[in-house]
Amino acid sequence: MKYSLSKAFLWLGLYTLLALLPLGIALLGDRPGYRSFWIEFGVAMGFIGLSTMGLQAVFSGRYKFIAPTFGMDNILQFHREIGIISFFFVLAHPVILLIADPEFIKYFDPTVNFPRALALSFASVGIIAITVTSLWRESFKLNYEWWRLIHSGVGALLVFVGITHSIQVAHYLDELWKQIAIVVLMGICVYAVIHTRLVRLYLNGKKPYRVVDIKAERGESYTMTIEADGFKRADFISGQFFWMTVGDKVFTLQQHPFSIVSSDEDDKICFTAKVLGDFTATWENMKPGTKVVLEGPFGSFTPKGTDPLFMIMGGIGVTPGLSMLRSMVDRKDNREIILIYANENWEETTFREELEELDKLPNIQIINVVDNPPHGYVGETGFVDEEMIKKHLPKDRNDFVYYICGPEPLMDVSEKSLKKLGVDWRRIYSERFEIV
Repeated sequence: MKYSLSKAFLWLGLYTLLALLPLGIALLGDRPGYRSFWIEFGVAMGFIGLSTMGLQAVFSGRYKFIAPTFGMDNILQFHREIGIISFFFVLAHPVILLIADPEFIKYFDPTVNFPRALALSFASVGIIAITVTSLWRESFKLNYEWWRLIHSGVGALLVFVGITHSIQVAHYLDELWKQIAIVVLMGICVYAVIHTRLVRLYLNGKKPYRVVDIKAERGESYTMTIEADGFKRADFISGQFFWMTVGDKVFTLQQHPFSIVSSDEDDKICFTAKVLGDFTATWENMKPGTKVVLEGPFGSFTPKGTDPLFMIMGGIGVTPGLSMLRSMVDRKDNREIILIYANENWEETTFREELEELDKLPNIQIINVVDNPPHGYVGETGFVDEEMIKKHLPKDRNDFVYYICGPEPLMDVSEKSLKKLGVDWRRIYSERFEIV
């Protein structure tokens, strides 16, 4: 599905409506007496903060009715930015109220109401902890698996505390129907977390895959080939990705996203990963027959119609591009494809030999870019920049669809250069996989 302003405004409008829905429920029916602007404003911040936190679970829950519109990459970036905004909304609620009327400090006084004081103190510390550990996870040396558990668990508890607090205060939610409406709305959000983290894992575990082969690739990378264990493999489109869990335990913190590298015409599914962490380091010694559970496929980083493709990719970020190339060759799809492929050195260029063979096809052009070229190397050198992209950009540039995947500096310069060179932003797709 292609990007468009109309879809963007539609979804942003829907999000805004949902974010304001709890506040709207509070304002319906009988209203209590007006206090002061800052007190009422502080209360409004609380309702909006609660709803935006709840919506985080829905819009980041890998739901296929949302992802195809913007792609998982954009949704994850949206989740990150809205998370920061939610942080300020939630904290603004007690800060504004305490400034407007210091008497509100009693809500944090354990001698007045210990359970309430404990819950609200937890909420205050929890929202700070989620935000700080998300922005600076690596600085805290918090691995992805534990961060994911803390993020989901604390987030769900914060929503629960928010619901309980708003009902107990009952200033705007004194009517039973309002309380039921808030509980139902926020309950849906909490269940979205439970469904994503538990229910979906259980259902996917009933259709396991098995490792067929592990193959060493250039650049300290390995390709895992798996096949469905007694059922037809999941349908996917080249360029998409799956979330993967390896091992006999279905309920585990080890769930990671990997782009598909195989053709969508193949009966088996292949993933290629560079050894960068504890999980990918295990691939080298993985045995055939090892159980693999997949969730997906996800992503809209896929070929659009019959449009020709222009790819700018770096390192292991080439995997979705190679999936597209392999699929089109298998289908005898002869549309024009240009791939600018950047690597640090020639010897560790993953899939080098296969890409050299693909470059011999009349409709495919592979442009290798190597930062540290060896003697006798023929190709582009240095880093991908605006001048290099301009050099290889086709004249009919807005007939092509553009796909960018790789290290962040490469993606940043590529996105900016393409737009500066007159490429329509709606034809540019990026896959960053910045989960945190």
